[in-house]
Amino acid sequence: MSSVEQGGINLKPSGRVAAAPSTALEEGGIGQTVGQTTVQDPIFSCRKVHVSYGNKHGIRDVSLDIGKRQVLAMIGPSGCGKSTFLRCLNRMNDTIPGARVTGEILLEGRDIHDRQLDVVQLRARVGMVFQKPNPFPKSIYENVAYGPRLHGLARSRAQLDDIVCSSLQRAGLWDEVKDRLAQAGTGLSGGQQQRLCIARTIAVQPEVILMDEPCSALDPVATARIEDLIDELQESYAIVIVTHSMQQAARVSQRTAYFHLGALVEVGETDRIFTNPRHKLTEDYITGRFG
Repeated sequence: MSSVEQGGINLKPSGRVAAAPSTALEEGGIGQTVGQTTVQDPIFSCRKVHVSYGNKHGIRDVSLDIGKRQVLAMIGPSGCGKSTFLRCLNRMNDTIPGARVTGEILLEGRDIHDRQLDVVQLRARVGMVFQKPNPFPKSIYENVAYGPRLHGLARSRAQLDDIVCSSLQRAGLWDEVKDRLAQAGTGLSGGQQQRLCIARTIAVQPEVILMDEPCSALDPVATARIEDLIDELQESYAIVIVTHSMQQAARVSQRTAYFHLGALVEVGETDRIFTNPRHKLTEDYITGRFG
């Protein structure tokens, strides 16, 4: 950790870095992705993934593996394609009119666009935690129990109780809510709501957890609790997190991928990316030279 912190990350007060002019692609000469895009025994293998919305390109020819029991942080300026790529992994882009995804995305060796694949089951295996906490307008208990009921994971009320309890415990929320499970999930604080959404996600026994800026709406104390939770969950799940906070990426991830204008510029071990970036665009972003 200290080696990353000593790298001298220079952020603007907002924690966001302005995007470089569009000419940066030509000037920087992105070319092929810098770094090792593959890993041993990946849970996801993505090759030449391209997303377009009509005539607008979201990402171009992104190839990247996601390792099991590992946190991959995706960083880059706003609009660079990192959230678009994240949504490819559980086919959330299917819900956007005009979106077209090409290329190969394999989950445990199977094409997630296979017509025989049940998208509902895919999204159970690849859970999503959004930027803004979105608990259901139901009780705390029912928020967590909804998924296991839908997917038939509990044969009895006792089994369902166990799933709800263990999920809330793993999300670090049980001690705070165990005496008010019948109360509305929307009545919790922002940080508690986000942990409730994480409990809801892990209740259906996913293999991968996708997180799209999960702490951007939270205060520093709630953010620290979510980051601690990510460290714990990484022992059981592959986690992909989109974040605008480079300090957060440095704290929680083992690998980091830098996106710019729809291209995957560089990927590698987090310590190396933050202390010795190999592409000028990555270096400029990390040191705050953009804008």
